[in-house]
Amino acid sequence: MSEPITRRKIMIDYRIKASKCEMCGKVYFPPKSFCNVEGRMSKMAENDYFYSKGVFYTGSVIRKPTNKFNHLKSFISCIASFDDGAVKIPGRITDHRLKNNDEVDISQYIGKGVIPRFRRIYEDGSSGLIYYSSFNFSFEDDYYPYQEYKVMRPSEKEDKPGIVGYGIYIPKFRIKGDEDSKELGILERAVPFADEDTTTFAVEAGKRALIHSAIDSRYIKKCYIGSESTPYVVKPSMATVAQVLELGEEFDGGFFSGGVDTQFACKAATDLIIDAAALVNYPTFNGEYVMIIGSDNAQAAPGDALDLSVGAGAAAFIIGKRDVIATLDYYISYTSDTPDFYRRDGWEYPRHGGRFTGEPAYFKHVCTVMKRALKDTNLSPKDIDYVVLHSPNAKFPMAAALQVGFEREQIEPGLIVKKIGNLYSGSSLAALGAVLDISEPNDKILMVSYGSGAGSDAYIFTVTKNIESKRERLIKVQDQIENPHREYVDYYTYREWKDKKTS
Repeated sequence: MSEPITRRKIMIDYRIKASKCEMCGKVYFPPKSFCNVEGRMSKMAENDYFYSKGVFYTGSVIRKPTNKFNHLKSFISCIASFDDGAVKIPGRITDHRLKNNDEVDISQYIGKGVIPRFRRIYEDGSSGLIYYSSFNFSFEDDYYPYQEYKVMRPSEKEDKPGIVGYGIYIPKFRIKGDEDSKELGILERAVPFADEDTTTFAVEAGKRALIHSAIDSRYIKKCYIGSESTPYVVKPSMATVAQVLELGEEFDGGFFSGGVDTQFACKAATDLIIDAAALVNYPTFNGEYVMIIGSDNAQAAPGDALDLSVGAGAAAFIIGKRDVIATLDYYISYTSDTPDFYRRDGWEYPRHGGRFTGEPAYFKHVCTVMKRALKDTNLSPKDIDYVVLHSPNAKFPMAAALQVGFEREQIEPGLIVKKIGNLYSGSSLAALGAVLDISEPNDKILMVSYGSGAGSDAYIFTVTKNIESKRERLIKVQDQIENPHREYVDYYTYREWKDKKTS
C-alpha cells in the first residue's frame, strides 16, 4: 500500500471515528463532512469510539485467511455496534485463539460487550510498512475489564514534580518456565499475541495512564518511548503513539507535541524521568505533562540463556506538577562503558556477556547507585518502604538488595519478574507500578534501573495522599498477573508470535 493511502487510512483506523449530523442525528461511518438527509447546510459533529464499549452485533469464523493474515491462523471477524446501534463497524476479535477443528457457535457472542484494541494488522513484507488499527476488539469479560476515560480538571495547586498517573500492560498469554527458568526464579512469562508488538504495548499502557491520571491528552506535550525492540529501526514508535492517543493539541491531522524513541538497553525509559521532571518545571513548557513509556517485546535468540527469562509488556508514567501521587525527591545516575549486552546493526538478536553480566556489570552499577542514594539523602535501608530494581531474573535484584542492607520484605512486592519475565525497558517501571498499586501516603520508594552497556539510575519517590483517590481507575499489576482468563501456550507458539516472521 502506498504511503499516501496509508496516511488516509490512519486517519480513520487509529481512533474509530464517525460523524453525526447535529440536525437529524444520523451517524456516518466512515465520517462524512455533510449529511445525506440535511444536505450541505448540515452541521456535523465527531463521534470517537476509541474509549467506548460496543456490542458484538454479528460475525463469522475465518478459517483460511488471505496471505496477509496467515499469521493469525483462524479468527473471528465481527461487526461491532456502538451508540445503541447507530453505527456498526467491521473488525476482528483479538486475543481469542481458535483451533482448526473447533466448532464455533457465533450466536453465543451476539450481544456481548466488546472493547477496541490497537493492534498490528499486517505488514508489507520484511521491508515495507507495518499497518495498525483499532478495529480489533476484545470481549469485555475476557481478561481486560472496561475502563471509562473520564477527564477531570486538574487542581490549581502545583506540587513538586512527580508521577501523576501510570498504566501497566501485561499481555494475556503466558509460557510456563522450565527447570532452567525456575533456577533463575522465573515461574512463567508474558507472551505477545500474534498481533502485538512494542508499539501496541505502548499504546495500551499509555491509554491506561491517561485513564488513571484523568488528564486530557491535549496537555501531554512530550512523549518518550524507551525500547530495544521497536518495530522500525528508522521511524519512531512515539509518532504512532502520539497519533493514536492524540497527545497534544490537534491541528490539521497532527498534534502540537513532541518526543523521541530512546535507547539505553533496559534503562532507556527510566533515564528520561529526571528530564521530564525538569521539563515540567521549566517556564517555557507552560506547566504541561510528559509521558514516559518503557515497552519491549524482549529479544532473545531461541535457545539462548536470555530466552529463559524474557517477557513482554509496557509501563507508562505521566510526569507533571498537579495532583501528583508520588513526588520525585532524589535522582542520581552512574555510567561506565561495560559491554555485557549489545546488538550490532543488522543482527536480529542481542548478545550478552554470560557471567560477566552479573559481576562487574549488573551488581556494580545497581549497588553503587543504591549506596550513593542512601548516603546523599542520609537515609538508611530501614527508611525505605519498597526497593524496586531492574530484574533480569529474580535472583540478581534480591541479591543486590540484600547486599546493600535491605530486607526481603522490602523487595518482594516488586519482584513481578517471577510471573511475567524480564520486560527490558519496562522492567523497573512495571515493578514500580506494582508497588504503587499497594503503597500508602508517605511511603518512600527507591527505584533503580540498569541498562547494559552500561549504567544505572536511582530515584527516590514519596507517595502522596492523591494516590488514594485515583486507585479506583487502575488495572493493578497483580490483578493482571493472577487474572483467571490468562492463557498458556507452548514454546513453538511463543516463538512464532514473538518473532513476527514475515511469510
